[in-house]
Amino acid sequence: MSKVKICGLTRQSDIDAVNRAKPDYIGFVFAAESRRRLHPEEAAALRANLSPDIQAVGVFVNQPVGWIASLCERGVIDLVQLHGEEDADYLATLRRLCTHPVIRAVPVEHTVPPLPPHADYYLFDTATPQRGGAGHPFDWSALDGYTGAPYFIAGGLSPETVAEAVTRLHPYCVDVSSGVETDGVKDPEKIMRFVDLVRRTT
Repeated sequence: MSKVKICGLTRQSDIDAVNRAKPDYIGFVFAAESRRRLHPEEAAALRANLSPDIQAVGVFVNQPVGWIASLCERGVIDLVQLHGEEDADYLATLRRLCTHPVIRAVPVEHTVPPLPPHADYYLFDTATPQRGGAGHPFDWSALDGYTGAPYFIAGGLSPETVAEAVTRLHPYCVDVSSGVETDGVKDPEKIMRFVDLVRRTT
């Protein structure tokens, strides 16, 4: 059964919505360039009200490894999602400092590029200069025959498209942010519908 991640939560009302819908994961974005960026204390306050059944993922781009490890140690996040050019030395240091699973984002156009090592999961997302957030899917045929680590899929997913993604690709997890928003904020009804569609499809 494919799991569900609702990314880019920023408000208590977002937490209330996911606590009702029960996805498997939510995402707190710490990347400096994102409009959904949270500061650690904001994320900690939201995490305190998150259902214990839901795991929190921290989203980072080329940020200090010790700072990421501190968020893990404090229990603000359960998984680390990396979208930058973090190299093998960076990953080795992170692994020494914390044992939390690591998701490596991989931008995709028409083929899957060489995959970075040392990942527990990959996140395949539409290639954009902004490192995701394109609002449209990549060519899913790029994943035909894929046999690597379990993967999350993102890019253009919404309640209108997620059933097809799950049926065709059978990913470990489907990952959505803007696809469950209305006027730039999380929409509780869209979140509930998205999660329900994935559960019923799988």
